[in-house]
Order: sequence, then structure tokens, then C-alpha cells
Amino acid sequence: MASRDLNDLVPAAKHNAEKVIQACKQATDFDLLIYCTLRTLEEQARLYRQSRSRAEINHKIAKYQQRGFGFLADILEAVGPCYGPHVTNAAPGESWHNYGEAWDAVPLIGGKPAWNYLQAKMYWDAYGEAVRQVGMNWAGDWTDFREYPHAQLRHGSNPLKLLAPDALKACLIDNKLLSST
Repeated sequence: MASRDLNDLVPAAKHNAEKVIQACKQATDFDLLIYCTLRTLEEQARLYRQSRSRAEINHKIAKYQQRGFGFLADILEAVGPCYGPHVTNAAPGESWHNYGEAWDAVPLIGGKPAWNYLQAKMYWDAYGEAVRQVGMNWAGDWTDFREYPHAQLRHGSNPLKLLAPDALKACLIDNKLLSST
């Protein structure tokens, strides 16, 4: 299960999350619930697999192996079949959640989550503006796959495009998200 704890974020992301929560409260007087911070590689694999065919999974595993990310291919295979709606385009290691550099949040209106962007546009837009103001990337601005709850520290789309396999593996081991064995 993914964490909700702001302490699981890297210090810069935690600091920004606190600033965004405060800005939302001050700007339009609503609370913001951050409901997902750090997501394990296994949880990411389950979310990715739940809406994909075995052929798609095999293709992703082969790509991981070709690029030197066999340790991520092993995780994607090991979680086994998962079923459910499409949640993410990010397989394990491809989400900044896996590094403590992203969170998902929802505005609370009258103490209840306002999941529908169109029904609570003013609040979602205030959240997005607060994310931008702290210099982070709000996925509500993305054009291919808008994820209004998502905010991330880096502007790069995919950690695997920015980090070499050895550097990425070392980062995951240092953050205790991957065993060194």
C-alpha cells in the first residue's frame, strides 16, 4: 500500500507539499488531502499491470531487460496478474512516486474529497497554481494523460530516461526501496 506520510517524501518535496497545503488553505479556504506519497516498486507494478494484457506486460519486461533494468523486469513479473481500471502509464521505476519525489492530492470541500475536476474546478485550479508556484510540475497541465491529483518535484517525465540503470538502482537501494541482494 502506498504511503500518505509526508515524511516519506524527499526533503524538497516535503517542504513543497507543506507550502502547497498552506497555499490552498489561504487562497480559497479549502483543505488538501495528500493521499499518496511514496509508492513501492511492487505497488507501482500492481497498478501498472491491472489494466494491461499479458502481451503488454511481456513487451515491457523485454524492454526493461534490453535497457539494463532487469531488476525492474523481475518486479513486474513477480507481482503476478492484477485486474482493475487503468490508473497509470508508469511501470515500476517510471514514477517519481517510487523515489519520494511526487504526491497525489485531492481538495476537500466540506470535509469530503472533490474527485471530479469539472465539479470543483476552482479548487483543482487553485491546487495546480499552488503546485506551480513552488516550482513543481502539476500533472493537470499534461496533455497526454491528465492526472489532476499528481504533483512531482522534477519536470522530467520518466526517471528511466534520466538515470542510467546502475545510478537508478543505487538510488533505489539508498532509499531502501530495493534490496541490495
